[in-house]
Amino acid sequence: MLLSNKLTDAPLLSRLRRCSEPRESSSGYLGRLISAALFTAVVAAGQAQPDLQGMYTRNGVVGLEAQPPENPIDPSGKNPLSVSNRGDGLGPYPGIFGQGGTVLRGTQARQQRRTGIVDPEDRKLPWRPEEDAKRRDFLLHMNPAADLRHVELNARCALPGLFQGEDGNNPYQFLQPPGEVVILYDYNHTSRVIHLDGRPHVGPDIRLFMGDSIGHWEGNTLVVDTTNFNGRVAYSREIPYLSDQLHTVERFTIADANSIDYEVTIDDPVLFTKPWKVAGYFTRVPKGVESLEFACAEGSQTLVNIFGKPPDRGR
Repeated sequence: MLLSNKLTDAPLLSRLRRCSEPRESSSGYLGRLISAALFTAVVAAGQAQPDLQGMYTRNGVVGLEAQPPENPIDPSGKNPLSVSNRGDGLGPYPGIFGQGGTVLRGTQARQQRRTGIVDPEDRKLPWRPEEDAKRRDFLLHMNPAADLRHVELNARCALPGLFQGEDGNNPYQFLQPPGEVVILYDYNHTSRVIHLDGRPHVGPDIRLFMGDSIGHWEGNTLVVDTTNFNGRVAYSREIPYLSDQLHTVERFTIADANSIDYEVTIDDPVLFTKPWKVAGYFTRVPKGVESLEFACAEGSQTLVNIFGKPPDRGR
């Protein structure tokens, strides 16, 4: 599938033709060179690109590491105050969210895909020992939350970064306006813009939940380089934060009419001794599925879970 981008701007073509007409013998040759260069640039910008537009559900990206730490925010009998996915409806979102996965997944996905952490193969992440210890201690202070930083991000309606969100449930919509790929997350009303115009990354003082994404096409694969994270992005509940030195390289490969293979290399030299890699895929959802309004009301259902009941002042 290709996007059709034809050079049909008549006024622009007219201007280009006028530029090529020599006004004076001394400048005619230069004018023709400039005209040829402009024309080549415009044609190049209008070349067809692979088409990955559509509505998809994501699968397999948030794979667990081997031997993950005990996590007090995971719902279980041992964690009656868990703020995540509570069966009694007291979680961060109403029970209806996350229940659409069976409808969205459909039957169109190719089988035998790699998913989750694929490098290293044993899924034992290359943590720096001191940083792994800090991460484990951080988790222990998330329930009850020691302070605002220890409140789970989805309970705060924070932007999800590249990884957080629902695998297999909330859809993602891919759009391709000129010079960009835009990904609309149903989850938490998030949008992400990937620039394809060759610009450099923004300056080091700008830090973002979603990072700064620059992309280019390699055949049927969209390669995306992302930097400038803000140090508050989580990979999973067991990895509740990544540093502001996080650098990711993603590869979105159009596998067939209904599938996009996904691979991301995660390089965070503050936390890990070397990069590691995750694989997953996007599957086109059944026809007619649309993104619904995802309303997150910060703290409305989790304040008691996070901070405990307010003191009784005799009122």
